[in-house]
This record gives sequence, C-alpha cells and structure tokens, in this order.
Amino acid sequence: MFHDHTSPQEEPLSELVGIISTAFLPLTSFISLSIFLSTHPRSPTRKLSKQRIALPTHQDEGLDGQAGEMEKDPFNIDDPAVRREGIPVHPEKFWSSTWKRKAWLLATMLLPFGCNIALLVTTALAEYPSLDARTKAISVPIFILASHVPTLLTMYWYLSHDDVKSNWQTTIHLSVDLCVQFLVIAILVLLPSTAPPTRRAEALFIDALFVQSDAFRLPHLSAYSILYKLLPILQLIPLTIVCFIRRGPPIHLPMNVIYPPKIVEAIPADHESLDVNHRNVSEEVEANVIEWMIFSYATPVIKKGSTAESMNVWDVPVLPISLREIIFHIQNHCLS
Repeated sequence: MFHDHTSPQEEPLSELVGIISTAFLPLTSFISLSIFLSTHPRSPTRKLSKQRIALPTHQDEGLDGQAGEMEKDPFNIDDPAVRREGIPVHPEKFWSSTWKRKAWLLATMLLPFGCNIALLVTTALAEYPSLDARTKAISVPIFILASHVPTLLTMYWYLSHDDVKSNWQTTIHLSVDLCVQFLVIAILVLLPSTAPPTRRAEALFIDALFVQSDAFRLPHLSAYSILYKLLPILQLIPLTIVCFIRRGPPIHLPMNVIYPPKIVEAIPADHESLDVNHRNVSEEVEANVIEWMIFSYATPVIKKGSTAESMNVWDVPVLPISLREIIFHIQNHCLS
C-alpha cells in the first residue's frame, strides 16, 4: 500500500479484492447482529416484544417457566433425570472469571476501534492526487467503523450473559465477527487497493507527533502507514481473547442417575467421579471455540485410554446432555 510498484495488470485485481473485502466487513457484522437480535435468548428486542406462553418441559415447571401451583400443568410430563445436564461445579467462580475476560475483551476491542478512528481522521485531513483516490481511501476506515460499532454493542450485551446458552451463542457470534474483521483487514493491508496520501507531516498533528519523536523517526513511514499496519495487529488481540472464553462451567452428574445400582456399587468410594466438586461430564460442555472446532476436549480421554491397561465405565466421562438425549430417543422411540 505504501510502495507504488504494482503493475497495471495487478491494479484492477487489487482494487476488486479491496472493494469486495471492504464491503464484506459491515455486511457480515450487520447480518450477525440481525441474527443475534432475532434469535438470541437474551436479545434486547425480545424484551420489547410480547412474550409468548412457554409450555412446560418437565413435571415441576408451570406455564411460562413459573412454578406456581395455580399455573402448573395438570398433566405429568416425563422428566427422567438422565435428561438433566447436571450440577455445575463452582459456577460462581467460573462466571466471575468469565465476566473479567469479557471486560478485557471489550477493553481490547477499543484499541482497534480507536486506531481506526485515528486512521479516519488522518485520511480525511491528508492530501490525495485526485478526488477518486481520496474517496477510496476514506471509504476503508468508514466501512471498518461500520463493522466495529455492532461488534462493540454485542460485546456490551455480552457482559450480562451469565448462563450457558446465551453465553455460548454470543461467543460464537463474536468469534465469527472478529475473525472476519481480522482476515479482511489483513487482506486490505497485504493487498492494498488505495494509494497512500501525500506526506505532509507538518500539517497533521498525528504525523507531527511521529516525526518529532526520535523513537518513531523511521524512513518512509508516516502516521497513515503506521496506523494502517497496526490495525490488524490490534484486531488480533480481541479475537484471541474471545477464542479462549469457555462455553460453561464444569458439570458433575450423579452416577446413580445414568448407571444401574450394580455399577454404582462397584465404583471405589474414593473415585473422583463420585466427588460433587469434580467434573465427571465430558469437557465438551466447557470447551472454548478452538477446542470445540478441533475436538481437543477429547484429548484427556484419549491419553487415559492410551496409557491405562484397562478402563472401567466410571473412568470414562459422562456424555453431555445433547448426546444423552439422542441415545434416550433411540432407546424409547426407535427400538421400542
């Protein structure tokens, strides 16, 4: 972007990639925001719309989630304990730690946001060889700004999501948004489609700050080029943080819920699967985005199986609720 040695054949391709990439940024962010507002269980728009009556899902639940005797459903609904997710292990500690990560996520997102604002100001005050070049240069930070605003708004709502379902859905939304933003901005830096502004360091405060400081007296670099190259680096920080925010706390499920008494009685009294303060459900329920994508939550079980001479039923983690539901459905509906 800062060296004018591209051939005439490469310029149209570079401009096309830049236009498509730049327009893709706000499009992805607003589509994600629209899906979030229309489907998310903690969406602000759902509070404004009229709530529908929710039918009970188990015997002790009333209409719309109320447990009052007057609203309790008159029919007994089958609610086997095997369909319950389990007991969270130290949930207060988990959600407190997760809230701090979310706060850091919001704080670090302000870094690329501020860098882009500075880039926009620098671009607007600079001189360009033509009006067309100026318009193209200004459009890039404007489109990036349009994608940053919905992301920051979602991150603000993200702070109040303290249950597994809403927390995980928002984590997926932000992971996609931040990943797209980082990739597109990196492409714009590696394959520039706009000409750099005419260097007038004395006329711009930001340029003057870099030039007058001995620490930033670098050859062939202006404030514009430094901000532009710094933007994808700053964008990588919140992306890294959101990829390590976990789905939910560890889960413990009493062994007598899913195993017959004969197996439960054979479990050693000091085995960790009986300890309510220790997880015994698969680590999939507490995986982060990266672990979920590459199935690395299964690594502890694989290592245990590769080193142990033999394994009992209680040495294997309990399946998460999503898989237990499938097995329960097959047993009661497909095999009956």
